[in-house]
Amino acid sequence: MNTLLLVAFVGFFLCVKGGTISISAKFISGDVLFSWSSYSYRENTYYVRITRGDNADPWDRVIGTEYKVKDALLYDSISIIVKGSGDSTENMRTFKVSKVDSSVGDSVNLSWTAPYFPRVGSYTIYHTDKVNRSTSIIQVYGRWGRAILKRSRYEYVSRPYNSTNITFEIRDITADDAGYYNGGFFAEDAWSDGGVVLIVHNKPSKPNIQGNLNITVNSSSELTCSSNSTTAPEYYARLHPLSYTWYVNSTRLYGETDNTLRLRVTRNHKYNQYSCTARDKLESDRSDPVRINPMYTPDTLTVSPRPPFNLNNKVSVKEGESIGPYTCTADCNPPCDISWKYKDVTNGKFFDVASTALLDSHILNRSIVLFRCLAKYSLDNDFKIIKNIDLDVLYLDEPQLVYNENAPIYSYQEVQVQEMTSLHLYCHVNGNPNPTIRLHRSVNANVIAETNGTKWLNHTINSLQCSDTDEYTCSGDSTGLPSKKIVFRINVICDLRLNSNDKVELMKGFKVGSQRTVIINVPVIAYPPPVTSHFTWIDPEGQVIKDTNIVLYPMHELYSHLITSVVLLPEVEHYGEYSVQYNGKPLTKIQITKRDNILSESERKSTLKIVTTSHDETRRDVKANEFPFFLGQENQNVLDLEIEKLKLENRKLHEEIQRTQLEKETLQAARNLYNAKLMLILKENKEIAPSIVGQL
Repeated sequence: MNTLLLVAFVGFFLCVKGGTISISAKFISGDVLFSWSSYSYRENTYYVRITRGDNADPWDRVIGTEYKVKDALLYDSISIIVKGSGDSTENMRTFKVSKVDSSVGDSVNLSWTAPYFPRVGSYTIYHTDKVNRSTSIIQVYGRWGRAILKRSRYEYVSRPYNSTNITFEIRDITADDAGYYNGGFFAEDAWSDGGVVLIVHNKPSKPNIQGNLNITVNSSSELTCSSNSTTAPEYYARLHPLSYTWYVNSTRLYGETDNTLRLRVTRNHKYNQYSCTARDKLESDRSDPVRINPMYTPDTLTVSPRPPFNLNNKVSVKEGESIGPYTCTADCNPPCDISWKYKDVTNGKFFDVASTALLDSHILNRSIVLFRCLAKYSLDNDFKIIKNIDLDVLYLDEPQLVYNENAPIYSYQEVQVQEMTSLHLYCHVNGNPNPTIRLHRSVNANVIAETNGTKWLNHTINSLQCSDTDEYTCSGDSTGLPSKKIVFRINVICDLRLNSNDKVELMKGFKVGSQRTVIINVPVIAYPPPVTSHFTWIDPEGQVIKDTNIVLYPMHELYSHLITSVVLLPEVEHYGEYSVQYNGKPLTKIQITKRDNILSESERKSTLKIVTTSHDETRRDVKANEFPFFLGQENQNVLDLEIEKLKLENRKLHEEIQRTQLEKETLQAARNLYNAKLMLILKENKEIAPSIVGQL
């Protein structure tokens, strides 16, 4: 019985047409291997023709007894015709490819029709995995009506058990269940034709995007979406490449199904994120997004806050004030190296001031003409871009004064120059912008020269006069800046002479003993001031008058003086022409023609009172160091109250006289009365006069 079954099985397995060649087929790792044998042992050359589905190949001459058809899962059936060399008999065999699709976690029934079911023993179902290793998974015993299952996930479904319609179920499918399933009585039946390929689909692996993300703008970028199929068996997966879907910022890019995405890179790509998925029957998880890093140089630099440029596109700042802070930015990738420099006008060189984009607040001086932001591109050492902040530093220096070309004049200096000579003044005021330079005279600030087109003011006095003696000021002015000035004096050295703008006055005197006096005021011009001891009075007989007291009073101008003389006339009345000399040279002559009234005692007291009161009220215009007095003081035990009053008023005069200036007419009237009384006191107290003068 067993021999008959074996013969029947072999006869069925070797389905031969023509009877001379027996052909068998095996399914091995996705390929079909046809083998044949011949009754003629000498035969080794054959002609083979393969038909894949409906497409027949040309005849092929084969040496040997095997022929492999690769990638069998691409076709529903594969047929082979074999004929021997010199034999016209065609021997054919057909291998039908049966496939069942499933997904991980599914349950599926696998079925095929067996050529026979053994009466004795078992029908064994085999699973051939990815390494072409066959494993028995179910044994079916038809005679006994039972099936032995190697795993609980299997269930044999066919009934009766000896039916040739083989059906079984696999539950909770995994990728390891994929492969070729077939059965039979012998172990070799695991690879024979007639079985089923179980395909287990699963999501492809999570893709990974690769490519050079750092791309120069206007060049092309290629991104590759890499994923692996996890569908089993592998020989099926390799025949079905994955398709891909690309996304930009979560929006699908239609038409892009290849695993490579090609882009023309622009600056705006830095805002885009790219991701992808892979698909077989199932779609993978989405890849992690990537961002293209476009590389580009900056077109311009931006300084913020925007500097307050003027009409000349410069920033006006006063010297000593600060500028900034400013931040310099550049749109470049990778980020540019940004630094700050300043230019020094004194040598034309640039100096580092900040190694970052931030320029801190800086106090300016005139040597800084600009700040420069400099951006360098790290990928191109030859590339750099700059932006300047040009400065207009405003300043005004103290005036510098020179006279007669090479002699400097300092503030509050007194310049001594000779009368009738020329004086050249050069006032230099350095500033930006060019200042307005003025030369003023006296406290009234009379402008005698002015310029605003240059930094020099030149002024010449061709022939100096005593009247040019005064206080002068050179000033520089510039809008928005404090004025600067230098004050100086010009003192014109001039010889003593009468002041033609005033007149000589003869006043009545007073009696001293049996003699009478006259008071004479002589206005003179001289610088330096004259010395009183150098004055002498000459009587009509040409004799020097010894008993003469002379006092020098300063007037409004430094060069103007009043010479007050108390002249004691001879006991014998002597009228005629009197003259006054200075250093032995005649100054002026005075005609005394009649006797004037003598001052009484009450007039003396009244004169003293008037003098002291007048001086107290009008001394504001007289400078203390220019107003010497020659007064006497009696011994404290003898001196009367009038002398004490004189001393007190005189001291007040010295304390307050620095801030006063006397009007000319009032001063002269007061002085006349004051001097008359003073000389009277001195004449009457000759014995104590020296001590009084010393104490005063």
